[in-house]
Amino acid sequence: MITLKKDLKDSDAFLAQLTQWAGQQAVAMVFHGSGWYHGLKALAAVGVAWESAHTNAIDLISFQEKHQDKDIFYHLNYDVKNDLEDLQSRHPDHMGFPHCAAFVPKVSIELNAHEVCFKAWGYNDRIEQLEAIYAGISETTVKPATLACSDLHSRVDQAQYLRDLDALQTHIQRGEVYQGNYCQEFYWDAARVDGPSLFLEGHARFPNPFAVYYKIGNHQLLSFSPERFLAMQGDHVMSQPMKGTMPRGADEKEDAALKQRLACSEKDRRENVMIVDMVRNDLSHFATKGSVNVPELYRIETYPKVHQMFSTVEAQLRPQTNKVAALLKAFPMGSMTGAPKVRAMQVLDELEHSRRGIYSGTVGYIRSNTTADFNVVIRSLIYNEAKGLISCYAGGGITALSDPMEEWEESYVKARPLIDLVDSCKQNKPTEPLPLDDARPII
Repeated sequence: MITLKKDLKDSDAFLAQLTQWAGQQAVAMVFHGSGWYHGLKALAAVGVAWESAHTNAIDLISFQEKHQDKDIFYHLNYDVKNDLEDLQSRHPDHMGFPHCAAFVPKVSIELNAHEVCFKAWGYNDRIEQLEAIYAGISETTVKPATLACSDLHSRVDQAQYLRDLDALQTHIQRGEVYQGNYCQEFYWDAARVDGPSLFLEGHARFPNPFAVYYKIGNHQLLSFSPERFLAMQGDHVMSQPMKGTMPRGADEKEDAALKQRLACSEKDRRENVMIVDMVRNDLSHFATKGSVNVPELYRIETYPKVHQMFSTVEAQLRPQTNKVAALLKAFPMGSMTGAPKVRAMQVLDELEHSRRGIYSGTVGYIRSNTTADFNVVIRSLIYNEAKGLISCYAGGGITALSDPMEEWEESYVKARPLIDLVDSCKQNKPTEPLPLDDARPII
């Protein structure tokens, strides 16, 4: 591995250029947000030096063991559940996001307040390559967010949504499940999108802590996630399930009242603690005996568009635990499935109307087998360039106390910022074909 360090006068401007430049590459991840465990202003992975050639997520365990001295970057679709349990996904896969991926990048990029560091994993000690990449990023023009697409469509209308929730609550009344996270898909077709600039515009509006821009081939993920799935630091493991959502108020008084309403909501507290119990069970499969604990319960966090309730579950990893094996043992995350998890996923597959794909999956990294961090892919836009499709999902945890009409409204509260982002940027229609003609992949 070789490194190159450069001083920066404006790290914010460089991060925007880096994100725009990443959209010109075949494979790139750029981690924005203040929540990630890397301790940096931003972390990026570009190009592929080594990658897993497998399509079953279980095989990612051996890939991690083979390259554990390196930085490895991952994504798992929600449908990885089918690799882990006797489950299936019966619905159409409209977006076609790759099932899962693990790769060591050719170059990782660590950005601090006044410095950027390039680490080359896939070059033969050629510092000139890193100099060329730095120059290419520095010369990149950050463009206004532009897109063209149809009007918004939904896979589920209100009447069908209410019927589905009635059916889910029937399963709950029978005692088959206690909670299920029902999700619906919104989409735009005939789409042409400059993904990086749209991501930058979205992150400026809602700078959530686990945001990431990810491009892999013809697919792009613009994730403005507020939720951590799983983090590991040495032998310490932590999950922070998020359950309970309330919109922001129009003024300070209304906002405080809505926050208090969420904090006191019996329905949301019950939903949250159900998932906490399930996460405790998930972590116990790879934790040392007696180490699982809950240091935070029902904490309220405020974001630009919503208040969220979340809890923290911690544990100590057993010695010699493979971090990918631990990740898969806890996957999919309880906050996006239900309790009990396997039966909830079966019921949800019967009731939902499209395959989730990368939505409610995860994106993250394991750095030299020491630090790992993975988000929950929610509050996200997914773009399939080949099909000209943009997709976003919204989900909600349903319990016996749920009011179906309130859940319908809450799903729009969650989706509304993304819908508004797309609608506002449609005013900036592209004047040339996208992807941009001057996009020149370097890595």
